Amino acid sequence: MADQVELVEAGPNSAVATATVDPGDPVFAGHFPGFALLPGVYLVELVGQTVRAALRGAGYRPELAALDRCRFLSPVAPGDPLRIEVAMQWSGPELRCTATVHGERGRTAELRLRYRPEEK
Repeated sequence: MADQVELVEAGPNSAVATATVDPGDPVFAGHFPGFALLPGVYLVELVGQTVRAALRGAGYRPELAALDRCRFLSPVAPGDPLRIEVAMQWSGPELRCTATVHGERGRTAELRLRYRPEEK
């Protein structure tokens, strides 16, 4: 999945981005035939893209360390516009994020993720 988010705003403890689900993404051919749905792991990746975009230039390259909580609340279809809102809290070198993804039908996902500095 190529970077798809557009950073709308970023501060020291929060970030907001938007994205539109690419209807041509090959994942839709098999997930699910006749009823295309975006796999939840794509939403996790969109949150990661938002975090990376917000921290670009800060010298911290985040790598996903843990998925503490992941609730998928409504389906995301090809072409859906999304808004990704992330609250960030530092705990030493670890970055803890609480994210909400909103779509046309309201909240689509609520996630709690932890990142560590990328290993070189």
